Amino acid sequence: MHAAQNKVVVEAQYTPQRIPRYRGNPLIEALPPSVDDDTLIDRIMVAPDFDAEQRDWETHERLQMVAGLSSFLRPMERHVQLARAFDTLIRSGYVGRRPSSVEHVRVFQHLYEAMQAGRAFNPPYLPPTEEQLSSRVIGMSGTGKTTTIRRIFSWYPPVIYHREWHCYQIPYLHIEAPHDGLSTKGLAASILRKIDQLVPDADYFGMHVNNHRNSGELLLNHAARAMHDHFVGVLVVDEIQNLRNAGTSKQTLMSALVTASNELGVPVVFVGTHKASELLGLDFRQGRRSAGHGFPTWSTFQSSGDLSSPGEWEDFLLELFEYQWIKTPVTLTQGMSNTMLACSQAVPDIAIKLFACAQWRAMLDRSETFSAATIKSVFGAELEPVKRMLDAMRTGDTQVLRAYEDVPPLYLSSLLEDSLASFEGSRQRGASVRPGDDEFIPAVAKVLQQAGIDDERAAWAAKKVDTAGKVTGVAAGAEAALALTKPRSPATRSKKKSAESAVTLAPDDYRQAILRAKTDGTTVFGHLVTMGAACRLDEVLGL
Repeated sequence: MHAAQNKVVVEAQYTPQRIPRYRGNPLIEALPPSVDDDTLIDRIMVAPDFDAEQRDWETHERLQMVAGLSSFLRPMERHVQLARAFDTLIRSGYVGRRPSSVEHVRVFQHLYEAMQAGRAFNPPYLPPTEEQLSSRVIGMSGTGKTTTIRRIFSWYPPVIYHREWHCYQIPYLHIEAPHDGLSTKGLAASILRKIDQLVPDADYFGMHVNNHRNSGELLLNHAARAMHDHFVGVLVVDEIQNLRNAGTSKQTLMSALVTASNELGVPVVFVGTHKASELLGLDFRQGRRSAGHGFPTWSTFQSSGDLSSPGEWEDFLLELFEYQWIKTPVTLTQGMSNTMLACSQAVPDIAIKLFACAQWRAMLDRSETFSAATIKSVFGAELEPVKRMLDAMRTGDTQVLRAYEDVPPLYLSSLLEDSLASFEGSRQRGASVRPGDDEFIPAVAKVLQQAGIDDERAAWAAKKVDTAGKVTGVAAGAEAALALTKPRSPATRSKKKSAESAVTLAPDDYRQAILRAKTDGTTVFGHLVTMGAACRLDEVLGL
């Protein structure tokens, strides 16, 4: 297969380098040029295609637009810093490496000698003699580590073909440790499988992994040779905390990774949760060499507590609140920011879920807006799987936090399905409640109370409708009960008396509802709804 036939392969276009140590190196010259911060921010930013006119769309369309927030990413300084760190790491890792060089052949010779001796490397697992190009990105789940890394890698070609040397260059190799652990053999298999997916006509997995006579050591040797042959720029091992599940082999595996990086000159970046810190600290050498090189600390967003002088959290939230598809969008206030912060603990993934669920609820119950109380309600109803983890963050309970920081992610598509199912269930329950049912009187009374009727009178009217037994459903029951709460018409007064007592009312005076109802023969309640002094039953009930 020719390089051009594979959609992930591009043919090398060489850009002369100004930095002296990069000059004349085709592996570096073939990389995309470095860009300024503004361009980096544009590349990292991910947001839905939003227009205010979309707020007038049908509900089912707007529900789907909100679901687009699942990929929302607002770049902060840390994101730009991480992009710079990766770019520098890849370029620095290529210094001294080039096709057909003496050094390139020397590494192949060392790997061949190790393979002949049945080992991964020769000599095995020697400590590095010089500074190694390795680092780590550690932070709790939901803070955007992996999402950001994928965005950064998205503007690097997955594979670059160098026609002069007939070789394929892989700028980055991103693998994930499975939840049930990763052995030396599993690591090698993951690397070979990934390279097979990228390089045309490659079948390393079939040649080596399917050969059951190969030990873990030999498989790692084959993986190292494949990475060296294809000039891997950086190896990213994600979900590194899962190596904790690999039993006694985890220390051997970590040593193998560090040695592979040193032997091949391929930088390794470990990505994981705080549980990975223990793993990276198995010994001083490994822990020390997984830090530095400009990689930022990856914590939750920092809050200034003041929207007028925003920190990371406030910047994130101000941008997020621009994407509202409800008909009455909510202005971000300090109180709302504080509520979102308290519920999400500044974990961006959780904040996005809260924001999306609040919009869905507003659309489904037809209120078309939400409040801080809605956010709290959504948190209690929809985010139960992560509630204990967030409570642990709130109280500083590190023991509980370590146990819950790897909770499976919540997906917006699943939350939307849950919201729709919950809403449909509420509709059906309200429609099926009849007079005589235990739920009927409390449900009808609650509607009247929300419409402004005092508790005692609401309960009296609900009981009267229940006794009459002539309606079906809470909506019809509440309408009948409201009719019972209307005041009786006053005795007819003389025209002279009426004229003398006539006064001019302001347009928003609620007494206007009475006058207008008398004039056009409609109900007072209807005019109160129009004036915003009362609410419709179907809106209160979510019907």
